[in-house]
Amino acid sequence: MEIRKNLATLDKYQKKCPYPMNPTRVVVHNTANDAPAINEVKYMLSNNSEVSFHYAVDDLGAVQGIPENRNTWNAGDGNGKGNREGISVEICYSKSGGVRFLKAEQNAAELIASILKRYGWGLDRVTKHQDYSGKYCPHRTLDMGWQRFLDMVESYLTPMTLDTKSKDMRPGELYQVLARTKIQPAVEVVGSDIIQVYPPREDPRGYKIDVTAKKPGFAHITVKAGGVSCQCNFNVEG
Repeated sequence: MEIRKNLATLDKYQKKCPYPMNPTRVVVHNTANDAPAINEVKYMLSNNSEVSFHYAVDDLGAVQGIPENRNTWNAGDGNGKGNREGISVEICYSKSGGVRFLKAEQNAAELIASILKRYGWGLDRVTKHQDYSGKYCPHRTLDMGWQRFLDMVESYLTPMTLDTKSKDMRPGELYQVLARTKIQPAVEVVGSDIIQVYPPREDPRGYKIDVTAKKPGFAHITVKAGGVSCQCNFNVEG
């Protein structure tokens, strides 16, 4: 995912990020707007209000407006930990939702996972605006399920794996591929005339994907979840 930088100039520091910061957490927001990330950052930097954030994320990628070693006025808790210790991430397109918002959420989850990895933090460092001021934010992410979003972040921390990379089969045989992931994967099939693939089914260990051999030949499936892709090959013998 692309991360572009449009950083505050020094003359904006007094209003937007006046204090040096040693971050200890991530604070997640929804913009409650329908503008792309670059516009959100440009607007934030163009005004003189004491409202600021580190990143805005949309369906195309992320834009950074404030360095991570400076504070932002994002959490509504004065000089509390949200404002003074949090790396703030705004997820775009939350006003109307839809496909662009879902992709923006996915990109935000990927960005947040990369932040956690860089600082050596666990998932417990991912917090929400609501935790600091009581404001119902990130509003659409909360409506859709906070744990769902945390699971999305975790999927980038723990890459998906399949229980097998190849399988020999005979026509009429059924095989179950186990995808070890916490979010529902998407499956692409090459060789649909050779194998029949059914939608993933939730399993305590992840998701099971039923595959039935139809006729002799070679085929494969590509399983995608949380930005990770894995392939399983099938050789259907005559």
